[in-house]
Amino acid sequence: MEVIKCINCGETVENNFCSHCGQRTNVKRITFREGWNDFWARIYGFDGMFPRTLRDLTLRPGKVAELFIEGNRARYYGPVGYFFLMVTLFLLVMSVLDIPLFEYTKSLTQSMSIPTVKENSEAEKFMKIWSNLINDNMKTFSFMVIPFFALLSKWLFGKSGLNYLEHSVMPFYIQGHVYWVSIVSLFIFKFTGSAFLMSLENPLTLVLFGIGAIQLFNYQKPYKAFIRGTLVFILGFIMYITALIAFVTIFVILNPTYLEMIRPSNNK
Repeated sequence: MEVIKCINCGETVENNFCSHCGQRTNVKRITFREGWNDFWARIYGFDGMFPRTLRDLTLRPGKVAELFIEGNRARYYGPVGYFFLMVTLFLLVMSVLDIPLFEYTKSLTQSMSIPTVKENSEAEKFMKIWSNLINDNMKTFSFMVIPFFALLSKWLFGKSGLNYLEHSVMPFYIQGHVYWVSIVSLFIFKFTGSAFLMSLENPLTLVLFGIGAIQLFNYQKPYKAFIRGTLVFILGFIMYITALIAFVTIFVILNPTYLEMIRPSNNK
């Protein structure tokens, strides 16, 4: 029997993939078809990891988190990697569609009948500055909410026996997954000027946290787990916004220029 050596690491290979480095043994010549197949293999994973992650996070986010926490690393994308992949994809689509974050969020507040600042006012200039700051640091600002969710989850589901980082797994998955709503909303905004779909993101996230809690913390009665799961999102989000407002307030106080921009007398 012919001994097959891995073209990458030189180890003996007995199957279609090297057990040491994952290199394929049946590598074909470079063609358009082979390039296309290789592209989708890297996107989806050798066993359909990506579509499975999408499907199961939509239907049973708590189960996905549970399997990952238990040590299954081959079935789904990792929570942190999936989260940052979705944030990056959102930013990429926003850039390709050439959508300014300020205009996008402004349309969202208008669709929700939330009062906005006066056009061409100093306050609007201030909002644009902060919008650009958030846009340039989207990954950081998106990540900052996760520790609050994990903290609330550990507090409300303390009997689960999970540590703090394990309580962050489901929030990472859910927060990353709902970016699909944001991405679809970008396309709708580009062609209609409306960001109404984004108003559904928080209610959807709330439901996913509740359903996920039922599946992950199944030692509790379903209705109790659902309520506590929704509280993780609600209270965690309030804590995040409070911390963000405190940060902005301190920053403005320490920078007289910004304080002058939001002064009521300059925005009549």
